[in-house]
Amino acid sequence: MPEFAYPFVLWLILPLLLGVAWRWFSTPASIAVSSTKHYTNAPAPKHFAPWHILLFLETLATIAFIVALARPQQGVELMPQTQEGTDIMLVLDYSNSMDAYDPDPSLSESTVRRLVAERAIKDRLDVAREQIQRFVKRRSADRIGLVIFGVDAYLSCPPTLDHDHLIAKVDQLTGSLLYRHERGTNIAGGIGAGVNALVNHSESRRTMILITDGDHTVDDEVFTPEEAAGVARDKEITIHTVGIGSDNPFLDTYLRSSGASIQFDTRNLEKIAAITNGRFFRAKDNQGFEDVMDTIDALETTSRVHEALVFQRDLYPLFLICGAVTLATAFLLRHTLLREIC
Repeated sequence: MPEFAYPFVLWLILPLLLGVAWRWFSTPASIAVSSTKHYTNAPAPKHFAPWHILLFLETLATIAFIVALARPQQGVELMPQTQEGTDIMLVLDYSNSMDAYDPDPSLSESTVRRLVAERAIKDRLDVAREQIQRFVKRRSADRIGLVIFGVDAYLSCPPTLDHDHLIAKVDQLTGSLLYRHERGTNIAGGIGAGVNALVNHSESRRTMILITDGDHTVDDEVFTPEEAAGVARDKEITIHTVGIGSDNPFLDTYLRSSGASIQFDTRNLEKIAAITNGRFFRAKDNQGFEDVMDTIDALETTSRVHEALVFQRDLYPLFLICGAVTLATAFLLRHTLLREIC
């Protein structure tokens, strides 16, 4: 049954019909002649005359235009679709060590320095950003969010199906987003922020992907990494941990001058994954990171039924066409078969 966007416009039909009724039964116009001997006698029509046809057609056309003005619409419902998908939080390490490089071990140090200066190789943060974007583009049915953590953790994007918005957030992840002293490695804080972002979603399958290149170096005020993982397990959240970076990274100028020593103990990440029934992965270079994300992509599938989509289809063009055709027919009759004396 059609609905109207502006139903009050239909009230215009009432005065129209009253005017048509008055015109229908009114005495037609007459002319005075000097003699009637040239005319034949015929009874005058009481309720119908040829000109009533014109009035009827013009009335129908006007009613069609009024209905079109009221904008009739018809709801169209698309059937709900079942797609594979889950809720995923990407929790990314934003520590200073993410500015390190993991070049091919066969390259000499001078060659690596030249490639870094020419920006021919990417640091860990660039590689992570690239692989996250690639991962997101392949998960069209998932709600995906992003948390970054340094000394503190920040929710960059809550779980969303608007992946263009999420990718725009990932594009903003440059080394200058936080000050150097804010870029520690608070793994517990990152897990906690990821859990908080996921608990308000009702999907039966919720997953966190923790990406880091170092040890937990910041004492969180609330949890240790293992305690944060226990909370995630209690909320039925699976955590896959990804340790990125080679054993002998190339350090940028700041990291070398500050005497940074990048240490990486995989046992902590393995324990976090085990607590939540997830898996630990090690990616020592760009290709290894890509393979890891492909594996996680294959692991994380679950069924989601999207709500049926209902939209309103406008019907007013049909009434406009009918009104125009009817009015054109009346115009042609008025100037041909039913031509009147002016």
